[in-house]
Amino acid sequence: MNVNTSGKQREELLKMALDTVSDGVTVIDNCLKIQYQNKIVVQLLGSKIGERCYEAYRGRNEPCGDCMVLEVLKDGRERRGIRDISHLDGDISLVEMRTAAIKDAEGKIIGAVEVARDVTDQKKAEALLNKTLLERNEVLNQLNNELSDAAGYVKTVLPQKISSGGLLTDWRFIPSVSLGGDSFGYHWIDEDHFALYLIDVSGHGWAASLLSVSVINVLRSHALPKTDFHKPEQVLYALNNTFPAERHNDMFFTIWYGVYSISSRQLIYASGGHPPALLFSGFSLENAQLEQLRTPNFIIGGEPDTIYQSRIQKIRVPARLFVFSDGVFDITKGDGSIWGLNEFLDFMAQSSNADQSNLDSLLNHAQELSQKETFDDDFTILEIAFS
Repeated sequence: MNVNTSGKQREELLKMALDTVSDGVTVIDNCLKIQYQNKIVVQLLGSKIGERCYEAYRGRNEPCGDCMVLEVLKDGRERRGIRDISHLDGDISLVEMRTAAIKDAEGKIIGAVEVARDVTDQKKAEALLNKTLLERNEVLNQLNNELSDAAGYVKTVLPQKISSGGLLTDWRFIPSVSLGGDSFGYHWIDEDHFALYLIDVSGHGWAASLLSVSVINVLRSHALPKTDFHKPEQVLYALNNTFPAERHNDMFFTIWYGVYSISSRQLIYASGGHPPALLFSGFSLENAQLEQLRTPNFIIGGEPDTIYQSRIQKIRVPARLFVFSDGVFDITKGDGSIWGLNEFLDFMAQSSNADQSNLDSLLNHAQELSQKETFDDDFTILEIAFS
């Protein structure tokens, strides 16, 4: 900015900047009269300059009993809260309000600025999630408190294996000694598109398991607002905003989500902090090919409004796709060393077969390595055979 810019020019530049943001901005004086609204507020609510905020936004004749502006004007401390606001078209939105004091050069409070963000869709998603959790809790209350019974419940939400047709599925799910947060699923979005997904929630115990089941139910029922479930990048974005770690006991999760088109034989996929899926195609000694499928995306629940990307993979049949959690390869061997991803990849490459699944040989090998009756983490792997 030019140092010679006048005060009026600076004011106009500030207004132009505020009109470009997606949040509503309102300035209110110490008499509760509106002195400024940015463009988005005017578009939704109309110009209310000079009116008192409680009359303009809430349709009241007196200040709200929990008025954040009055509280801020008294002590200068920032406040946050959720309010319902009526639009010009009659719709009502849930709005997250942040209210801060405006002070003059001498430090005297002369008004307040409110920043509003529409959280209607988020709250609807949370309500749906709470309903899902309530339904899960009602079922879980009928189960025995033993972890083995809880693990048995988790298995009930897993999909049936597909044993005929041009697309076959197989999987192995061996819960760890402590109830974990792995879960997976697949379903037809429409006649041409098949969705498959696997998640791994951080930590162990009831909380991780419940969050895992809730995420699977949301995916299976397509219960994410304004989300095209054909597009993995949109699914990960919506999950990240619906399941923030700070609202779920600081638990985050990783995910691999893909959509296969029968007609185009293309797989579009995205992963968030998850191990790569393995695609084997060719299956002859001369041209067998292994490709690792993942995208450099962040975990789910870590940072709000994170942008996710997807990739497209052409499927050359016959082919086999393996999607798994880190419990499949992060195995402590009898000598105390870790088996690890690289050794796991070597094993899968050497035992790949176009005609039959090798999941049992993988499981047997992992059990021999660990030399234990149970694994330290959930052993979860999903196989899709394309023909």
